[in-house]
Amino acid sequence: MLRVFARLHVRPRPKGEALYRILLPEWERVADRDGVVVERRSVEGSSVLEVRATAHSPLPPAVIMATLWKQNEYREFVPYLKRLDVLQDDGDKKLVYEQIHVPFVKDRDVTLRATRTLFPETGEYEVTSIAVPEGPSESPDYVRVRTNESHWRLVPNAGGTAVTYTIRTDPGGLVPAWIVNTVQARATAKLVRAMLDRALRNPR
Repeated sequence: MLRVFARLHVRPRPKGEALYRILLPEWERVADRDGVVVERRSVEGSSVLEVRATAHSPLPPAVIMATLWKQNEYREFVPYLKRLDVLQDDGDKKLVYEQIHVPFVKDRDVTLRATRTLFPETGEYEVTSIAVPEGPSESPDYVRVRTNESHWRLVPNAGGTAVTYTIRTDPGGLVPAWIVNTVQARATAKLVRAMLDRALRNPR
């Protein structure tokens, strides 16, 4: 049975969005593994690239959305995640604090404002998360991530869901951009695969 979300944010898709996307740089495919295609493109004013992962799931969007919105379960399956605290839960918006393990360098932490949205005319769901200057004070044990914006889009397709995840982030510190871009592409693919596998296992 599909869960019905209380206070789910509902809005029409903004006009002009398609034109805006056409004007952005082209995506470059860098990987296709385990059913997840990974692409990246340049970001004006930054040496760190934006990454996009796409996949298809046999599950309907609402079932995947249910897994995406259970942030309190992320530590059980999300790669590299050390800690996650839901600091505020307003139904369709949450304030979330995360600590992330980064191999070979200092770990990172970030506070994110997450918003879920339903587009009733198409049956699509979206989750957008953006780094905000809130949450716990900075710790010398972590590098605070100040630039992070990610976006999940779940579109009904072929009896299941077309899944798109994009992320634009700068982990801070002195890590060379080419290393950041390589690691981010791999981590993005692992995250999408882990999220979809979890959705398949979750009761519904």
